[in-house]
Amino acid sequence: MFRALVVEDQNLMRLALMEQIQGCIENCIVLGAETLELATRELSKDNYDLVVVDPGLPGIDPTAVKDRVSVVDKIIQASPSAIHVVVTGSDSDSESQECRRLGAAGYLGKTGLEPGVFREVLKDISTKGFSIRLSRIAMATPDYRYSGLTPREQQIVDMMVRRERGTKKKTIYEIMSDRLGIDAATSEKYYKQARAKLLRIGHRLPNGL
Repeated sequence: MFRALVVEDQNLMRLALMEQIQGCIENCIVLGAETLELATRELSKDNYDLVVVDPGLPGIDPTAVKDRVSVVDKIIQASPSAIHVVVTGSDSDSESQECRRLGAAGYLGKTGLEPGVFREVLKDISTKGFSIRLSRIAMATPDYRYSGLTPREQQIVDMMVRRERGTKKKTIYEIMSDRLGIDAATSEKYYKQARAKLLRIGHRLPNGL
């Protein structure tokens, strides 16, 4: 049984990360810990295959790079055989390199961390040894949420609306297929279903959809 631990003090983010891990790894158990103390206690009791940690935990000065890196180091020392991924809302390239030096295999910014991205991160780690994804600079379009859409239909709507100018729909289908472990034709089906539902209800479609 694959075991993963998510060390994150923000409840919604912790649950979202746990859900992403469950979605891309079969036969797994995922635990969540809010503090460094709870995390190290759990790590002393069991071996984990994957540990995801936010270095800005309670009691840590989020602006003190030394303290943040110390959190990552303590987690890695407590679980040396695990794959370690750092997820932070205060990401920087310099910090990512320091975490990599300590042994982290991934470094992600929270801003723009969309559903399904974790699957891509684990794929990068398995093929390249390290994955870095810094936060988006800023939102270019607002988020849209529609009643009546399934979670996957909503996800393909989000991806279509946020795609960069010139990016073809086919590219988005392929990205979604990688994130969710489905084929591109199924991704296209979700897009067409979502668009048809919105048109049927009479919603004004956002640019890009």
